[in-house]
Amino acid sequence: MRPIITAFAASPDKGRGLARDMRVRWALEEVGVGYDVRLVSFAQMKEPAHLALNPFGQIPTYEAGGLSLFETGAIVLAIASAHAGLLPADANARARAIAWMFAAVSTVEPPIVERSAANSGDA
Repeated sequence: MRPIITAFAASPDKGRGLARDMRVRWALEEVGVGYDVRLVSFAQMKEPAHLALNPFGQIPTYEAGGLSLFETGAIVLAIASAHAGLLPADANARARAIAWMFAAVSTVEPPIVERSAANSGDA
């Protein structure tokens, strides 16, 4: 069964590829796994069906087999754990790569997003 991810039906970044589903798409492309995309509107993201997949009412979500995930770091880690190519085989190198994955989403990205919003007048 092909994984299913959710993405915006209408992209707030006007298709520039900044939506967080791009991380999941990139990981799946890198490991050569085909996937399907379910497009959701902003209204649909707040409906019970989507909230059951992502309690924060956001994208992306990931469904594969009996697994449903939200949060891109968790999704990418699951993909990387299930498929060769994204994480080193050596345990220490793997742990360092995972540390950087967490740093990317929790330490590095927030100030970049803030600066981008400030520069675009969205803040």
